[in-house]
Amino acid sequence: MTRMHRAGMAVVIGVLAAGAASPARAQIQGMPLFTNPRYATGLRVHADLGLPTDKNAGLGDYNVIQGGLTFALWRLGVGVNAGMTSNDFKTVTSGGTTTNVGTAHKVTASALAQLRILGGGSSLWSLSVFGGASYDVSAYDFKSIPTSVKDSLNSTNPKFLTIPVGVALGLKLPLVVVTPNIWVAPRFNLTKVANCPTGATCNTDSKFRWAAGIDVPILRIFSVRAAYDSGKIGSQTVNYFGVGASVGIGGMR
Repeated sequence: MTRMHRAGMAVVIGVLAAGAASPARAQIQGMPLFTNPRYATGLRVHADLGLPTDKNAGLGDYNVIQGGLTFALWRLGVGVNAGMTSNDFKTVTSGGTTTNVGTAHKVTASALAQLRILGGGSSLWSLSVFGGASYDVSAYDFKSIPTSVKDSLNSTNPKFLTIPVGVALGLKLPLVVVTPNIWVAPRFNLTKVANCPTGATCNTDSKFRWAAGIDVPILRIFSVRAAYDSGKIGSQTVNYFGVGASVGIGGMR
């Protein structure tokens, strides 16, 4: 990644922050928000890969990886995840500190709770409400970005807090060999700079997003899933596609 590309990424984030625009977090930036409303009491371990559908060579490899746990008890499901870009993961595992867009690296943690209000069990339909939060545990440090961008960010290492709230509707397809679950989930993302400096103005922004996905259980223990996530960043629509797998008994898929 060249200095020009790093500066370009900093400017992009600066523009987003200046407009108080959501950084398109699907909980973890670049990852769809998986909200399948069909789940059962139990625990699962997940691993997912998020893929931006709009490639920008100047921003490098912005694929995202995440891992986490989900737990469900009757109608209530809870999930926790941590994620980072593939580039950051490679940098961290190799012992480096300089990333594609500055120094340090960015790690985002998230939590999501779902409450199923209709369906599930023998019913083919499921309906849930959900809410959660994601927070940048660590953030990039843009020490060399222009002063105008620093002023728009109100910080050289902005940490974003995002709160998604929405509903999810799912349908189980009772096919002969497998019983996939398809779902769709509209939501609002509330986003703000969490480490806004004293005396600075950091507005809270609300943007509509939606996600749709499919989950395919395998032998009741394994599961594979995929989802598409779309919505606004400022005035532009930004899309993500994600795939993942999990292992466990019950839990949220």
